[in-house]
Amino acid sequence: NMLNKKFVIKLALLTLVVTAAAFSVYYERLSSTISKVKETLVFPELASEIGSIRKITIKNSQGSQKGSFTIVPEGKQWKVLEKGGYLARDAAIRETLLGLTELVYLEAKTKDPNRHKKLNLEDTKLKTSKATQIILENDSGKILVDAHFGKRVQNLSGGTPSAYFRQSTDAQTWLVRGEVEVRGEILDWLSVVLLSIQRERILKASFRSSNQPALILRYNEDMERFDIQDLVKDREIKSRYRVLNVGTIPENLTLKDVRPAKLTPDPKLRSVEWQTPDGLIVTLKLAREDGSDKRQWAHISAVTLKNAKEKVKDEARKINSKTRGWEFWLGDDVVKRLNETPETLTKEKAAD
Repeated sequence: NMLNKKFVIKLALLTLVVTAAAFSVYYERLSSTISKVKETLVFPELASEIGSIRKITIKNSQGSQKGSFTIVPEGKQWKVLEKGGYLARDAAIRETLLGLTELVYLEAKTKDPNRHKKLNLEDTKLKTSKATQIILENDSGKILVDAHFGKRVQNLSGGTPSAYFRQSTDAQTWLVRGEVEVRGEILDWLSVVLLSIQRERILKASFRSSNQPALILRYNEDMERFDIQDLVKDREIKSRYRVLNVGTIPENLTLKDVRPAKLTPDPKLRSVEWQTPDGLIVTLKLAREDGSDKRQWAHISAVTLKNAKEKVKDEARKINSKTRGWEFWLGDDVVKRLNETPETLTKEKAAD
């Protein structure tokens, strides 16, 4: 979705505002300089109250897989309570608050609750509801926003999108316009990127487990590919693409689920160590519960060699600040790639 230009400018300027409290002051200034058109704001008071928000609740119907969740500030960061207080994504908070602040009424629609369903605006208490409810509360528990969001309407000319909306306590529905990305999924609110180490920086990736042969990959810059170290003479790589897929795991490693760490890594499951030429060493170890949950959870940590530069030490600190004390489910696809071996990636050489 193409955010409109004014919105992007405001977002960029607000990124510079560290605390929510300063938001309103900046916002007032920005708005007076950027927008001259008078439209009816849905939440006219919100801009001046953003500094006092202490709770964002997102509700989906109980019939939906998405569930409901709560995000609260702690110091300068926001945390998602249902994930043990894991870090929320700053951009998601900023865009949502700014989007709600700028939301404007376009036109009144139906008042008939029997027709709410068609606009995806049924009460989230109903199992059949497809609405997403957003509730914002301030530090004294006062509700600043309580709204149901339904179907989105794309703006074909590429301008600001619109959506069907109603105040939760009111049957009157509206078409409203604004850059509100209604994020109903908990993953959309989490800070999901765990590692971003580009392939060119991978000196060596070592995959080990007690009951499987080790796989050691090195990046070959000339050929722009990963090679398997110590590959026996009578084997050859089946698919360069598959090897590359294993090598590039840390380029954009994202979580699919997270919880406070409770398992102990199992030496029978895979562990990986990634080493960079500038002295960063990242380790990932897998763990699994005995019960019905067959998912393998990852523990991730970073260290640096003594002679590493400050920039690399910062990188390690940043990784650890997101991963220490947590375990992550990375999805079946990544776990499958972590479990590749020299055997699975190669075949017998064809006789000459």
